[in-house]
Amino acid sequence: MCETCQNAEHNKNVSRKARPVRVESPWEVLGLDIHGPFPETSQSNTHVLLVTDYFTKWVEAAPLQKKDPLSVAKALATIFYRFGASKNIYTTQSWDFCEEVSRHLCERWNISQVLTPADPADSLDDPSAEVLRSSICNVVNEKASEWDAHLDPVLFHFRTSVNSATKYSPFFLMFNRYVCLSSEVTAGPRGVWQEVSHWFRSNIRICSLQVDFVKDSKEQGAGSGKANGLPRFTATVQEQQN
Repeated sequence: MCETCQNAEHNKNVSRKARPVRVESPWEVLGLDIHGPFPETSQSNTHVLLVTDYFTKWVEAAPLQKKDPLSVAKALATIFYRFGASKNIYTTQSWDFCEEVSRHLCERWNISQVLTPADPADSLDDPSAEVLRSSICNVVNEKASEWDAHLDPVLFHFRTSVNSATKYSPFFLMFNRYVCLSSEVTAGPRGVWQEVSHWFRSNIRICSLQVDFVKDSKEQGAGSGKANGLPRFTATVQEQQN
């Protein structure tokens, strides 16, 4: 076996170790996945773009007619106009694909956004993500010609359900309030943020997330640009060990 083949075989079998990615606030670090192709709908959509917030597990989904950089950039621009851009986005797409998406965002929408390619093993380990993907596939199977019109109910259920890693719903961590399911608003219990902070301080490892509560009054100041009262934690992804 030549040296090149030996190196390739070695790299394929090397072990991987956790690489901490510090996430301090909602919408700071995102994961981007493209799923499909699915049966073409009446709107000519064949793929789904999923954008997941590492901090809250909030998910945005956008049906795509094409799996190309321009279509992805257009969908991201719509999302960013609602929530703002993030510090970084990890995706399984190639460097060329990421650079094209960033170029379209800058030239067409004047949005400066970095996308970073990552191996599938480097993505955030969240079991609930597989549940969401399965739910979308079920919708596709049941509504083959109009699955793109039925994504919102699936997303709503996912966003308002308690996440197994954080023990809170993505909706609550994203907006710091409980979701209203009817015209009658019911207030949540007092001191809920104290409960959230207590959970983060416990440093429990759940679903490859190492939680690390950090007190920093400067970063929680009004001018810091971060959500006040939100704890800092470390999300874990994987990197190759030489």
